[in-house]
Amino acid sequence: MMAPPALRHPLFVRVWAGGIVSAVGTQMSNVGKAWVLYAITGSAVALGIEGLCFSLPIMLLPLLTGPLTDRLPRAAVLQTTMAAEAVLATALAATAATGTLRPWMLYLTAALEASRLALDIPARNALIAGLVPAADLHSAQSLSSVVYSSSALIGPALGGVLLAVAGPAPVFALNAVSSLLALIAFRPVSARLRQPATAKATAPATAPATVDSPSRPPRLFDGARFAGRNPAILRLLVVLFSTSTLVIGTETLLPVLDQTRWHGGPIGYGLLRMAPGIAALVTGVFLSLRPQPASPGRAILLSGVVAGAALVAFPLAPRLWIAFALLAIGSVAVSAAQVFILTGLQQRTPDRVRGAVGGFTAMTQSGFAGIAAAGMALGAGGIPAPAVIIAVAAATAATAVLGNRLQRVAPQDAEPTSHADAG
Repeated sequence: MMAPPALRHPLFVRVWAGGIVSAVGTQMSNVGKAWVLYAITGSAVALGIEGLCFSLPIMLLPLLTGPLTDRLPRAAVLQTTMAAEAVLATALAATAATGTLRPWMLYLTAALEASRLALDIPARNALIAGLVPAADLHSAQSLSSVVYSSSALIGPALGGVLLAVAGPAPVFALNAVSSLLALIAFRPVSARLRQPATAKATAPATAPATVDSPSRPPRLFDGARFAGRNPAILRLLVVLFSTSTLVIGTETLLPVLDQTRWHGGPIGYGLLRMAPGIAALVTGVFLSLRPQPASPGRAILLSGVVAGAALVAFPLAPRLWIAFALLAIGSVAVSAAQVFILTGLQQRTPDRVRGAVGGFTAMTQSGFAGIAAAGMALGAGGIPAPAVIIAVAAATAATAVLGNRLQRVAPQDAEPTSHADAG
């Protein structure tokens, strides 16, 4: 059976598999935290406060943490962030087990977790780009997109069952265990990347590249500054923002659509929530087996147009099963577009600012898009939800035209980096 090319590189496999294990634990913990907070307070406002405590750091901190990962050893940064997650999860498990967990602790945990991710995401993305040769970057980016989608399918289900059977403390404890397992899997990667330069020089030319920190200090707006000087990157970020807004906003409005149009109840709503995760998982695995398109700009354009068309029709579907099919098709197209976009961003970013641009990308995909999606939800208070989704879906299809000018970057055009043995 053919395997994705990126899986030929053991260092990448360790980081990728460890990321899935850790992300499943995180999703389990998220279910537990929301349930406990509402059980303690009985207030939806409390859930909103926790969301705000998470959103603000992930919105602002990547401006600093992204450039910081270009100054610090990225392997050491990831070890620190994984250890921090284990410590936070252990603290939650201990307070839940002793009955001392309070809402302010969950608010604080949300802020600390967002701060950890603001450092983890750009460092992880930059490191992954250095663990595989340029020819396999598309495959690695496709597999990386599977991490969140697979954990979003598995984690909440496991967390909900364990929460019902054993309570929140074991849920938080398992998140700590998953973080430690990811940290253990990562140790050989860190050891390999810390090898002396003389050892690296003897590695084969086809081996994955390592990431060495430059000598200059990081600057706050390195990512935004670099993007502003590169029209191709700006175009990619605009399409990434548009597609992310459409996905987040549509998922936010699913309860409204189901209750007012399809009346599927909890089961129907659950099926609709599963559609984007299933689509992203299938798309990521499929694309990881395929070479990068000869014309990625056209692939982004086609994916964006298909996504826009499917999600324009989605809120007008007369039956739940038709809505599910349209949402799945739209989600497949969005997932494909974002894989092409993120691969293009990696190929066009030199290693010296890869973390900074990764931080700015995280802000675009999660922060800016999250705020725009919240605007969609607020707009649905005065405008029918289908009309809001149709408008954003049409805008997404229109912005995909920006990607059509994108040309493929040949591996030899990339900035040279040092190499390490794949082990």
